[in-house]
Amino acid sequence: MSRRSMALLATALFGLFTAGCGGTKPMVAPLAQEFEMLRRDARAQQPVAGAKDLLSEGEARAAEAEAARLKKQDQVAAAAYTRGIADARAALAASVLANAEEQAAQCRESVELARQQWEKAIRQLEQTEGVAGKRASGVSRTAPAQSAAEPDLPTGHLNESTPAGLDEARIRSEWQAWSGAANHRAVPISDLEVRIERALTASRGEKVKPAEREQSFHVAYRAVQEAEARVRERWARETCGDAAAAVGALADARGEALRAMIQMERELRDDLRAELEKTRAEAQNRQSEMYEALHALEGKLLSIRQDARGTIVSLADILFDFDKATLKRDVEFGLVKIATILAQFPEMRIQVEGHTDNVGKPDYNLDLSRRRAKAVHDFLAQQGVAAERMTVEGYGMTQPVADNATEEGRAKNRRVDLVIQESQ
Repeated sequence: MSRRSMALLATALFGLFTAGCGGTKPMVAPLAQEFEMLRRDARAQQPVAGAKDLLSEGEARAAEAEAARLKKQDQVAAAAYTRGIADARAALAASVLANAEEQAAQCRESVELARQQWEKAIRQLEQTEGVAGKRASGVSRTAPAQSAAEPDLPTGHLNESTPAGLDEARIRSEWQAWSGAANHRAVPISDLEVRIERALTASRGEKVKPAEREQSFHVAYRAVQEAEARVRERWARETCGDAAAAVGALADARGEALRAMIQMERELRDDLRAELEKTRAEAQNRQSEMYEALHALEGKLLSIRQDARGTIVSLADILFDFDKATLKRDVEFGLVKIATILAQFPEMRIQVEGHTDNVGKPDYNLDLSRRRAKAVHDFLAQQGVAAERMTVEGYGMTQPVADNATEEGRAKNRRVDLVIQESQ
């Protein structure tokens, strides 16, 4: 069923229900049928976390409706089904969003892998250039543009239960924020606007009972949550489109670097080619030694991994107080151990990268990520790691490693990474 036809059906059913409040017997069967259709569609999406909770709320309302229906209490049954339908709609939208965000995460991973492969090709080229004593021409050393950063969206309340004390002013405020975001990204929401206006109209008047007003607000609030889900889903879909272009550009750039490297290696004398292979083997052995030393420190404070860029030390956000860029005193000892190991590998260069989750404004998060990276840089320098070996960069919310839709994922995204590579 299309969104338009579902909107028309919902409008008609809502009209029947509100007419029932005035004395006409409501038609419960169509409401029950619509809920079951939405419930089935939401279940087919295999809802997780909050979406599953929303659907469970709707199913509880449907159970209340059926109990009232058996008692011939059609007004009560219709009211319960109306709330249940609103819950099921929000659950379906949240489930579709979750699937889109999972695909977006996979697309971002493909971009990251392509970027790592490009960086590795550039490093190999630079090693060859170092032995050959000349620089390859026509090879860009700047990474092609990657996927767009997360958009600056309003504060969301997706998957949350209807808050206590909800009123028309708050609903209109949140609707205005999300409808503006939807219009900016050309997301269709006219059906939701109709639903919200009808619900708010039904909430007014001296004869409207508190329970009826609460129900109207519930329906309207769920529609606002649907708008949020649609906007976020659109961005998730766009992420994969951007990612495909980015992967293609990075692959082309990698191919360019590898072709230049191969051509340069062909021109090397045998003794220089042997020297190049020896240099690469020694660098790989040193990288492995350093990885093993750092891996022994892995725990709550940090995690270690290797990829095409080299050894990555991810420092957890517990290094800092909330919204601060000052290192906590009780975690500095762990950083001292890291600095001690890094000092044993003076040929390695270190890029200190700051990252945040998607909570807050992009510009603020970008600045916070830079300040946190700088704080780690300065501390390592104080512990004897030569400042000229280190560079500092802040990426804000643009390079998540986990899903920002969950607290666990956001915690993983709030980090400072040490990207450690051999010097060329």
